[in-house]
Amino acid sequence: MANGLKKYFPMIRTREEILDEISGNEILLEMYRKWDEKQRWEFLDFCTGVKGVKILYDSFFKEIMDPDAAPERLEDFLSLILKQQVKILNVLPNDSTRIAEESTLVIMDIVIELADHSIANVEVQKLGYMFPGQRAACYSSDLLLRQYKRVKGEKGKII
Repeated sequence: MANGLKKYFPMIRTREEILDEISGNEILLEMYRKWDEKQRWEFLDFCTGVKGVKILYDSFFKEIMDPDAAPERLEDFLSLILKQQVKILNVLPNDSTRIAEESTLVIMDIVIELADHSIANVEVQKLGYMFPGQRAACYSSDLLLRQYKRVKGEKGKII
């Protein structure tokens, strides 16, 4: 099947070229052989441009938009979405009590400052509808307290 993207992105390689590279490297070949057939096809589809990587899926999003590794990337992304400048203030620890990280519902939890100096919480979850009202109320209270402490601290510096 011809790949129309190759016309615009000549660096996209064919399945055969990718398989040749994998076969020529023992470490890559060993890793490739550990995958099941569905994983192999999906990987080759990503590499050849047949399928796109689902950037908003948990593992990709967490890696690419990691606020600890590249905060400016996530700030730019959120600024575009919210249509105002965003600055990351805190990366909140994942408070999950689950043993395996893969089983947690929270992908990312950060506190941001908006252009008008208000504070907001951004939480990325695997299942957004699992965000109950009680949790929203808790976050709202926490953010209100953070803003109160900030204003109180700023007034103390002026006096």
